[in-house]
Amino acid sequence: MTVLIENVRHHVEGDEEWFLGVRKAMGRKRLTGLGEQMEAAKRGAPGDPLAVPSTEH
Repeated sequence: MTVLIENVRHHVEGDEEWFLGVRKAMGRKRLTGLGEQMEAAKRGAPGDPLAVPSTEH
């Protein structure tokens, strides 16, 4: 369990560094716009992925 906890902590620390880099590179305004686009897409997405018709005929 200790090893798992340490692995998760290490992963989270790496993610935090990555997100800080993204925020610095993109800027708050652009990230906010991207978040709004994602929320809009989420509202239009199907609730049940299995209900989406297949593209295969």
